[in-house]
Order: sequence, then structure tokens, then C-alpha cells
Amino acid sequence: KERTKDTLTSNDNQIASSLSSSTTANTSLARRIWPNLHTILASETGTFQIYGEKLREQYIGRDVTIYSPLYAATEGLIGVNPNIHGKTFVLHPQAMFYEFYPIEASNGSDDGDAIDSEKTLFIEQLEPGKEYEVIITNLTGLYRYRFGDVIRCTGYHHKSPVVEVAYRKGQFMNVTGERTSEETFYKALSRTAKEEWNLTLKDYTTVEYFLKEGNRKPRYVVFVELADGIDGSQPVERVLTSEEMKELDVHLGKQNKSYQALRTNGRLQQIEVITVRNGTFEEVRQGMIANGVGATQIKQPRVTRNEKLIEILERGKV
Repeated sequence: KERTKDTLTSNDNQIASSLSSSTTANTSLARRIWPNLHTILASETGTFQIYGEKLREQYIGRDVTIYSPLYAATEGLIGVNPNIHGKTFVLHPQAMFYEFYPIEASNGSDDGDAIDSEKTLFIEQLEPGKEYEVIITNLTGLYRYRFGDVIRCTGYHHKSPVVEVAYRKGQFMNVTGERTSEETFYKALSRTAKEEWNLTLKDYTTVEYFLKEGNRKPRYVVFVELADGIDGSQPVERVLTSEEMKELDVHLGKQNKSYQALRTNGRLQQIEVITVRNGTFEEVRQGMIANGVGATQIKQPRVTRNEKLIEILERGKV
């Protein structure tokens, strides 16, 4: 603790010199401050994946492990991760009572409509490779509570399912049955930013303008906060070109063939990418807190439907 304090209270010139030599030596910032650092406890699944990548690229490098030991929610413990390098969780069979609703039984719906209770499954009935909405009943009084997570079963550890968090309910872009998930969209957007734009993706969200505008063909709209591709320290505040948006369109088509088909037959227009000023997503988070979301419970929505949050995004447009 005292060594860290001495490092952080050194004069600015010494700190700048230290960070410069760190870059030269290919040693991460975190390792310069904590040479013995080997593991960070944090979540980097689902919505938090983008922040895990940012942590690696800008601060800890690839030789420090990010370990998410627990799959838990406000409602209680759900699963445990037994592999320090893994991103899957063994469901805890005694933490609460689980039911699972097969996503294939929802007929492509991503809303909160009533479910067919006869189609819910128990913990021992999950099939590897399939996705399920988690429904819980716990000792604090929640009965058949749908808290919004969709998991994907990857196998079994003894008799308990091993799962990965697939996405949150309501976080699909779905114009006409193509169902572009948060996971799929993030893969396309992050690869485009890194490989085509040579930029760092700091944060993003999509908005369903296609639900409101009847004077043009529907299209996806994504708000992005960007930085330079070297170390992510310099904000990039410029309007992306049509060619750059097309590059994202192509990557998204590769990730989702149904989206590609809709683009080919003209039922969807090219995706629109709107750059926002640096700090806009922090304003969004503050807006969520003002709306009653606990500061430790914030999850940046990847499909934003709240009108007040959309207004913040609109104000932040470059």
C-alpha cells in the first residue's frame, strides 16, 4: 500500500517518465504499479464484455486474468465459475429453485409476454447448445420471477448444468424476424472499429428508430463513443463516412445471415452510425441513476428505449 502511495504521489515528471518507459518495455500500466498482479475479479460476460476488452487493451495487457467467480444477481446466487480462465458457470442447485423456458418456445418473441407454464423445464432437463430464459423462486418471496437473463447451456458438471450468459431479454434488434442479438451485434461492431476504422470502441447502444419513422425503410441506428486506436486516450469526435458505415453493414451481414438477406432484398436500409461526444455515455449512466437505478446495478442497455436516455444521446451527437 505504501509503495503504491509513493508511486501515485510522485511528481508529474517522474510519473510521465515511468509510464513512457512502461510503454517501451511493453509492460502494462497495471503491472508497472503492481508488479505481482496476476488476477482481477470482475465480470466481463454479456453487457460487460466491451469493458473487459478495454481493460485489457489500455491497462492490464493479456498476461493478467480477468476472473468472474460468480454468476449472481440482486435476487441471489445463481452459479459458480470453477475455471479461473473460463467464462461459464455451474448452476448452484441449492441456491434457489430454477425453471427454464426454452427460447425456441417463444416463437422469436423477445418481449415479456406470458409464457406457457407447461413448457418450462427443470435444472436436469437442459440440453447443451440450447438457450433458455431463467425463472427463479427464492426464499425471500420471489415466485417464478423472470429477471431477464437468457443463458446458453454448454454441458454438465456432474449433474449440474454449465451455462454461459447469452443476453438480456429485450436486447434484440428485430425488424422482421432477423433477431440480431447483443452478442452478434457487438462482435460485428467491435471488429469493424478495430479492423476497419482503426478506432477504439468506448461504448455503444442501438435505438429502434425504425419503429417510429414511417417515411423511410427501416434500418438499424447505433450511437457510438470512439477513441483513437493506439491507446484509446484521445476521443474521436467526427461524423463517420458512408463507406465506414457500409463496412459495419458488411460485418453485421457476416455475423447474421438473416440481416444480410434483408439488406440484399432491400427490406432494410444500410445501418446508420452516429458518433457522440466524449462523456455522453457517462451522462447516460447518470441519467439512469437519476431514474432510480442503483449506482452498483447499472447495466448499459444495448437497445435503448427510454425516451429520456435517448434525448441525452441525441444531445451528444457530433
